[in-house]
Amino acid sequence: MTSKKDVALEREFNQKKINHIFHYTDNFDVLLKILRNGFAPSYCAEKINDVEYYIPMVSFCNIPLRDVDLYMRYGKYGIGMSLEWALKNSISPVVYIHETTPFKDFYLNMKKIHYDKMLTEIFDNEKIENLQNKIDNLDYSQYDLMLNRINNITIPAVQFFKNWKTIHKGQNIITYQEREWRFIPKLENEKRIITEIDNEFTELENKNFRKKPHLPNYAADLKNIENIRYILIKNEAQREKVIGVLNRKFGEENVIESILSGKLMIIKEELIHNDF
Repeated sequence: MTSKKDVALEREFNQKKINHIFHYTDNFDVLLKILRNGFAPSYCAEKINDVEYYIPMVSFCNIPLRDVDLYMRYGKYGIGMSLEWALKNSISPVVYIHETTPFKDFYLNMKKIHYDKMLTEIFDNEKIENLQNKIDNLDYSQYDLMLNRINNITIPAVQFFKNWKTIHKGQNIITYQEREWRFIPKLENEKRIITEIDNEFTELENKNFRKKPHLPNYAADLKNIENIRYILIKNEAQREKVIGVLNRKFGEENVIESILSGKLMIIKEELIHNDF
């Protein structure tokens, strides 16, 4: 016999699961490029409270299909990928923070602790006449090694930080409601975070950095058509072009099977706006 406690627990864990994540773009050619080559990350501006960074990423929203229309301010075209694909590609939800979040400054604080320790060891109890000789002959490799270890802990966390609200085109936006997930590439010879002290920061601000996507070699690939759940378009002519790209990449038979089975839906933006 089922107890009242068991029934209560069953209700508590009977949660609605959003099985897709959406990426938006305002350019149809970019949509086609993603279908061909995958989601290539670029350095995107992010503000953690009052500190500005550029972080390599591709952003997605994990929201119900009926709410997709609310977030088309990022672009009228979109691709909805399966949650299974997101997990396989280490795409994860962001951590929303605010002005009094306890750990919001831990990246800067950890670096400050490191530099304070280094400077203390260099200057502590040293006479002025001995200081220059000590600086000239100091082995900095141990400090560089420690800084790398600190960055390997702090940078991956900061890459997933996001303010819970922001201003977008003059409007206050509660970003927390977007349920953002991010694809952060595992970079080798590129900077994992660009701060105001880096030369690239000014180049990115002035749009003098290299052409987007900045990191095409680190794209999250679309290897299986079963991972594509939704494609948002504007008109029937675009539908034909999308199907053409899919046919060349995955094979016509696989595309037809995905569409007829309902696993893949190619939806016009007006349908999302009016019917969901």
